[in-house]
Amino acid sequence: MKKVIIIINPTSGGEAALDYKESLESKAKEYFDYVETKITQRAKDATHFAQNASEEKYDAVIVFGGDGTVNEVISGISEKNHIPKLGIIPGRTGNLITKLLEINQDIAQAIKELGFKFTSTIDVGKANHNYFGYIFSVGSLPEAIHNVDIEDKTKYGIFAYAIKTMKSVMTDSVFNIHIETENGNYEWGASQVLVLLSNYYSNKKLFDENRDGCVNILILKDASIISKSSIIPDLLKGDIVENNNIEYIKVCNIKISSDVELESDVDGDKSDKLPVDIKILGNHIEVFSGMKE
Repeated sequence: MKKVIIIINPTSGGEAALDYKESLESKAKEYFDYVETKITQRAKDATHFAQNASEEKYDAVIVFGGDGTVNEVISGISEKNHIPKLGIIPGRTGNLITKLLEINQDIAQAIKELGFKFTSTIDVGKANHNYFGYIFSVGSLPEAIHNVDIEDKTKYGIFAYAIKTMKSVMTDSVFNIHIETENGNYEWGASQVLVLLSNYYSNKKLFDENRDGCVNILILKDASIISKSSIIPDLLKGDIVENNNIEYIKVCNIKISSDVELESDVDGDKSDKLPVDIKILGNHIEVFSGMKE
């Protein structure tokens, strides 16, 4: 008997997630013999639901929510003896991991296109004991990206990200960052550090396909207002190569530390203070790739 659990964050989709509950369940019943639905009510609910699905050897978990909810599910099934396959329905603007997987950003269309016969695999990052499916960061940029309202994105497009980001990072200062990798050690003054599993940042593709057990690291070196006025538009447009204030390296094993106390962030939520050891779990989770008609 094929079993699936559907995990829904009711605040997703402009707080209209439950309007899609029936259609998502109907879609799942086309393939699975047993469909169970769980509604999150508080932080970490999705992690507990996903852990239970792993322990009870469910075939799959379908999550409907934003990057934070997806992160909770990934955290619940990673490095388990049984890892269910994963389906994702994007629940809000900025669902960045779904862009890596080329999942339709329209909710109804994403449900329609959700298929269960084909999968692709994704890497998962682990920063100390915290998993991430998209980004590890030091600095305020990711939080700004995640906090763009749906209405603002619809009305202003990329400028909504730019406005929110500029407001967020203006008070950031330069800190010394130490990065140890298999290719050598690096030390820079930085105002932001972004460790990306995805080839997307914000709404733009920055790199070629990146599911190879390694990560892209971006270091924004200057914290001056003039520099940020240059860096942020380039970053949001995907133009990182020509900007001398953005350092880029690609590595597979990373330790990040600093000589000052700094907090970090995974997939838009607060994580450990530095130092942090990051390892990449290559091709770790099978994700339903969908079938577009």
